[in-house]
Amino acid sequence: MKTMLYTFMVALLLSACSNPSNGIDVPDEDSTSTETWNDLTISSTQTMTTPFVGNGPQWGGYDNIKAWTGSATLNEGDWAKLFTRMDYMRPGLIRIMTAPGWNYIKNNVYNPSVSNDVLFKILDYCQTKGISVMFGEWGQPALNGNKVDTAWLTKSVRFLDYMMHTKAYTCLKFYNMCNEPAGSWSSIGGDYALWQSTYEEIMKRLEAKGLNSKIAVIAPDVAVWDLNLTSWITRANSFFGDKIGAYDVHTYPTDVQVKGTDYGTMIAGYRAAAPKDKAMIMGELGFKYSAESALGVENLKRIANDPYASEDANMMVYDAFYGVDMADAVIQNMDAGYNGVILWDLDDAMYNVSGKKLKRWGFWNILGEEAFGGISDEAIRPWFYPMALMCRYFPKGSTIFKANLPNKKGIRAIGGMKDGKYTMAVSNSYTITYTVNLKIAAGPVLTNASCYSYIASESGPSFEGTIDANGFPKPYAVQTIDFSKNKSFKVTLKPRSFLLITNIL
Repeated sequence: MKTMLYTFMVALLLSACSNPSNGIDVPDEDSTSTETWNDLTISSTQTMTTPFVGNGPQWGGYDNIKAWTGSATLNEGDWAKLFTRMDYMRPGLIRIMTAPGWNYIKNNVYNPSVSNDVLFKILDYCQTKGISVMFGEWGQPALNGNKVDTAWLTKSVRFLDYMMHTKAYTCLKFYNMCNEPAGSWSSIGGDYALWQSTYEEIMKRLEAKGLNSKIAVIAPDVAVWDLNLTSWITRANSFFGDKIGAYDVHTYPTDVQVKGTDYGTMIAGYRAAAPKDKAMIMGELGFKYSAESALGVENLKRIANDPYASEDANMMVYDAFYGVDMADAVIQNMDAGYNGVILWDLDDAMYNVSGKKLKRWGFWNILGEEAFGGISDEAIRPWFYPMALMCRYFPKGSTIFKANLPNKKGIRAIGGMKDGKYTMAVSNSYTITYTVNLKIAAGPVLTNASCYSYIASESGPSFEGTIDANGFPKPYAVQTIDFSKNKSFKVTLKPRSFLLITNIL
């Protein structure tokens, strides 16, 4: 497997933000912005009226561990490695999807102990750390025309009841029973009527178990590429009303869509289709590249040269620029009023297509040493750097603020505030260097603000950004930044860069 090579901004550890090599210039203490056309201001306009739930990855799966390693679970070293990395990321929200044979059916008999080896370890962690979980199943095990598999639903809700009442997993906050039902590949096969009937049966069983007031049903979980599926939201809202507690969609845009206006327009359309008083979550977010594009061609080439990559793999997770592109997309979701984003996904070892052909989309492959060519594939990949910061420093319960941007291609920004502490994130996915004046309309003085900078190479895994001994992001400077009285913070944004400033600990 590829060995990750990172270039570090060692000089930044020896200097303050005024070092021009890091792309940050600190103004004089009493300076104010005179080039107002160059201002990037975190405004006082909130992006959502409902609480922010948090950002975090898709987690779970690992259902082929025994076939690959001979063990029913990860070894203690790998569990420790996962939990240490998640401790740094501090996600507010994760998504876990299950299936009967993986989690509560053994030898054709209901048996929730099937989940002891993996799922319950993950849920124990989420419970301890206060991470909200969007939980559900991929879909009914087998289709029978347009009939709902009520036997499956009964067992599924029984399992949910066991987790919530017997195991007391209060971290389970959202419940979704059918992954991407509008797709021909799903168990619903694009049949809205079947989906609605399935959810009617789900509602009945949740009410019978007294679960309807303890976990929010989230729907419709459709994967979208344009605005043609908003009816799945409006019809569901019209039929179910408040029985649906939150809404979500999935998106896998191209880099061209994200860097232009198409992606932002589309996700705003779906947010507008959902009720304003209900949370809207991006239930899966990743990139896919059209086969004829340069990145699409490169992706297919890398898949062909990787013995463990399936056709459904994004090999750009090995490249540093992917972190900036994902930051661009996450910021757009937060700006459009989404209450949380699920990053697809945490770990290559979670899902396969067949045999040892993996859905390579993760921050690492935790089974690299045990089953996939070597421990080097267990290393943290570059895109963890910006994504971990977007999870850690926009915590659950934050107030999210829109940014007023200068008219410069490729720049996105978002702000957040929690308990009087502020975070601002800025990405530049374009190929030009910009200098802008950062401001916060509320005028806070950020004492002991941590400054993080990530600058990706044009291709390959190398990036400029300080990391600690674990490979986790580390601020290159910690200092007081004064945004009072219209004061600004001068920033030079290099091409393919990401900047985050926060005084959240």
